[in-house]
Amino acid sequence: MSSFLTVIYALLLFSVIIFVHEFGHFIFAKIFGVYVHEFAIGMGPAIFKKKKGETLYSVRLVPMGGYCKMEGEDGQSDNSRAFSNKSKTKRLIILSAGAVMNLLLGFIVVLILNFGFSSNFYVSTSVANVLENTPAYTAGLRAGDKIERLNGKKVNIRSEFMVYNNKEDMEITVKRGRETLTFNVTPKSYLLDESGNIIKESSEEGSHKLIGIEFSKEEKTLLSVIKYSYFESLFIGKTIFISLGQLITGEVSPDNLSGPVGIVKEINTAANTGFDYLLYLMALITINLGIFNLLPLPALDGGRILFILIEAVIGKPVSLKYEGIIHAIGFMLLILLMLYATWNDILRIFTK
Repeated sequence: MSSFLTVIYALLLFSVIIFVHEFGHFIFAKIFGVYVHEFAIGMGPAIFKKKKGETLYSVRLVPMGGYCKMEGEDGQSDNSRAFSNKSKTKRLIILSAGAVMNLLLGFIVVLILNFGFSSNFYVSTSVANVLENTPAYTAGLRAGDKIERLNGKKVNIRSEFMVYNNKEDMEITVKRGRETLTFNVTPKSYLLDESGNIIKESSEEGSHKLIGIEFSKEEKTLLSVIKYSYFESLFIGKTIFISLGQLITGEVSPDNLSGPVGIVKEINTAANTGFDYLLYLMALITINLGIFNLLPLPALDGGRILFILIEAVIGKPVSLKYEGIIHAIGFMLLILLMLYATWNDILRIFTK
């Protein structure tokens, strides 16, 4: 795919995600009677603007970002309809609405994917078959078992099983009829044919660690698609906490952080692979953006929510001066993090 088309795809994808986020803030601001000066898509000079009622609606030159400018958003105001003069509950809802809309968008995209693109999919972790003379069979797993936990973590879909699988000693908890059973399974290395079937046990290069189970496929129904899409969206959201935990523990190096350049590269790869992969990447980005925005970090919606919660505890607002300084420092740190991630992207491109 040409670089031009990649840029177009990236701009469209980010524009939709940002529009949905800002629309969340906007719609609840309007519902709660907050005076909204402007609702803008994009940044920079306006190329289209129209005032309807009290609010200016604009499309701006740079198709990245956007904003919902509310009266009293960053300070006190004498206007009774100012954001700062609304109740703590209403302010919390307005601030949370952007991220919640991103999460909802992600769920809808996953739902569309599972309705329109997946002919069949793994709705549950029910075991269809256990290959004889494999670690799972030896440990005692059998066809019909429904896997509920892996290494102590709840498992709802096959994706979770694959991520929580450490390829070493595995503790698998299953439901068999009315019984709950736990098995300890140690994967073995096997050579596979082109279809993924086991040829023989082997530790040579190209072998794969397996336990020897095959998952059940279920027919597509409205209920199963909604259920599966919910758990898949939930799992995508969990990945940000898994990734943060791996960064904190050092399991993953900060050098693996990726910024805008890396995301655009992934968009190009997804677009070349197929429209369904591009949609899945969109779901991944919007869900992670929604969760990241709710983290209690300065300059993010979650940071502003934290100050409202502090206000509820101490009985008065935190000084605007100190809150502004904290958000400014947080914003600078986020910019530095983005620059560092972008530098990583550039290094990866030129060292390949």
